[in-house]
Amino acid sequence: MITPSLPVGILCKQDIAEAIDHGELISNADKTYIEACSYDMRIGTIFRGGQVVNASHPDANKQIIVQPGEIISIFTLEELNLPAYIAATAFAKNEQSSRGLLVLNPGHVDPGFNGPLTVMALNMRKVPLAISRGDSIFTVIFEHLPKSTTSPYNRNETREKRERSYNQKNVEQAPKSLSELVVLGKDAPFPTRQEVKEIVQSHWMSWLTLILTFVAALTGILAVILATVHR
Repeated sequence: MITPSLPVGILCKQDIAEAIDHGELISNADKTYIEACSYDMRIGTIFRGGQVVNASHPDANKQIIVQPGEIISIFTLEELNLPAYIAATAFAKNEQSSRGLLVLNPGHVDPGFNGPLTVMALNMRKVPLAISRGDSIFTVIFEHLPKSTTSPYNRNETREKRERSYNQKNVEQAPKSLSELVVLGKDAPFPTRQEVKEIVQSHWMSWLTLILTFVAALTGILAVILATVHR
């Protein structure tokens, strides 16, 4: 059982296993995925083409083929259940990175968070890549804080509600490929091709102006020197 009286620091395998045995820290957990001081979270829901591929979907047990440059969104199978004195950090797994699946948004999880973690992943390979529900997607470490926070995460929702709202945003806003991410339009935080061209031209025009100014100044100095010598 994880209690505020435990030593401060990262939880080890025994701590994580004991918490799972008491129904704490991680829901839908499989203890075979516990490592020395972390837990490997698995793919639970895949958002693709407006479809929410979860346990109740007809294609729940089928492989999903991710095309080169394609970006997909994922919810983890496991759900975290963090008390006010436990924080978590998610890291991309080397196993996935080595096969070309780049996990885009692992990171910090606040104390008090309850629910699945959200992942966006990009196929960096030149060939398609297959993923399945139940595959490990990233690893999470848990850190026991010196004391409970007075402001734990408080925007928790049910998994079903998270899936519906996330799929709506995913369909309307999320880029579906690397090329779409790079060239999103005038309101995106990335420059378009024309804007890049203008930036480059402006950059070289600035340098050209500076060079010409320097040459003109140098010519003026040489003229003064020559005039002085001739005197």
